[in-house]
Amino acid sequence: MKRYLICLATVFLLCSCSRSHTEVAKDFTENMAKGKIEEAKKYATESTGTMLDFAGGTGNLSVHPDFKFEVIRDSVADNRAWVVFKDGNKEETVQLVKVDGKWLVHFDANSMK
Repeated sequence: MKRYLICLATVFLLCSCSRSHTEVAKDFTENMAKGKIEEAKKYATESTGTMLDFAGGTGNLSVHPDFKFEVIRDSVADNRAWVVFKDGNKEETVQLVKVDGKWLVHFDANSMK
């Protein structure tokens, strides 16, 4: 019984520490808006981080220090999530995937259109 309670407490602790998909999307987009690419990469998949390095190296990233993240809607399907947020007067979508129990922003060819 004691071992069961320890396992249950460990699972609860691990689950409570994971960040939601909307929190990850917020942290990612706010860091990107401020030009903090290395910080944003902490919330992205490895392949997305590589894309950010490339974009940052070309100087194609603009900085928006007054950016405010406002969720419009979100959805989750299995290990994928989408967060639609307001960027000025337009809506943008961030796609996330769950990797090893952790939500990460992921760009692919379809999300870059």
